[in-house]
Amino acid sequence: MVACLFYVLFVVFVAGHGAGLNCTRSCGNRGPDIQFPFRIKGEQRDHCGFDLSCSDDNSTVLELPTGVSLLIEEIDYRHRLVYARDPLGCFPRKRLNFSLGASHFQINWQYDWTLFNCSSNEKRSSYRGFKIPCLSAFNHDVYAVYSSDTISESDLLSCTKMHNIYGFTYPMLVEENYRLTISWFNPTCGSSEAECYNSILKHSKGVRRKLLITG
Repeated sequence: MVACLFYVLFVVFVAGHGAGLNCTRSCGNRGPDIQFPFRIKGEQRDHCGFDLSCSDDNSTVLELPTGVSLLIEEIDYRHRLVYARDPLGCFPRKRLNFSLGASHFQINWQYDWTLFNCSSNEKRSSYRGFKIPCLSAFNHDVYAVYSSDTISESDLLSCTKMHNIYGFTYPMLVEENYRLTISWFNPTCGSSEAECYNSILKHSKGVRRKLLITG
């Protein structure tokens, strides 16, 4: 009797998790479909899924391991790509860190940069480095150089060093409202939704056999 009861409970458990894995959600009507290996945090099962969230205006939000929040416009499940933008249209506006380290996400061609604030009163046509349009204004321009470079003989010596930023690509600096491409690696539970579901079935069958033997 006890074994039968536990069997029923595990069937319900597995069915519930299978339904969660097969369910596709979205943030409102305009957001991308959210399915394995992603989930809406707090609404879908957490098995084998990266957390996404819905903002107050139903935008889809991804928070990277470094604490950076991005607006997700599109998810390409076939090629494992996420297309995202900065909420303010200017990635370097804050002192963000895009160095993803050993996470499941990857951004190609990342570099560390040092930012300089150069007064427009200097009357120079340009400085060594890359101008960042979304940080520049009528009375100053902001330039970025590779953090590994030396500026000992550079015209940037007349500028004010601001801070370093990490893991940025060149387009993230110079293109306003840039659309960033992020790739991902599936969780270790398997390369597909079916594998994750099967791992749950295998686990439940093993427990059920133990219950039948001891029951």
